[in-house]
Amino acid sequence: MSKISFFILSIFLLSACSLPVNQIGDMPSDKRISAIKPGKHTKEDVTRLIGSPAHITLFQEESWVYVESKEQQRAFLSPEETSRRVLVITFKPDDTIAKISRLDLNDGVNVPYDSDVTKSYGKDLSVWDEMIGNFGRFPAKGQQQ
Repeated sequence: MSKISFFILSIFLLSACSLPVNQIGDMPSDKRISAIKPGKHTKEDVTRLIGSPAHITLFQEESWVYVESKEQQRAFLSPEETSRRVLVITFKPDDTIAKISRLDLNDGVNVPYDSDVTKSYGKDLSVWDEMIGNFGRFPAKGQQQ
């Protein structure tokens, strides 16, 4: 095998080892984001300049959230988030921008999943109990309740 064909073959083999990157969401460009100014622009301006948000929060003050996240997955393992960019635009009651915040992967908080189950205390009926329990509960055809 010549050196050139070996080199080409090795490039193809190494390129097959690259991990696929999954992008979730779409962040507006920095140029478009820099066009919006707090106190000057309204919700309509924001929608026109950078588009509609991924999420709208209504807790204490209305905020629009734009999110972009990238993940890589190795073989059969769970995907690992490699980057996250979050843009939060908070509005005043008069619909003008109050502040613009940027967050990244380091600002996130992992919330643990709780697998506890709350026991419901009712009758545990079998299929037969449910079927037999329905006899006589419903009127015959043509009779009123």
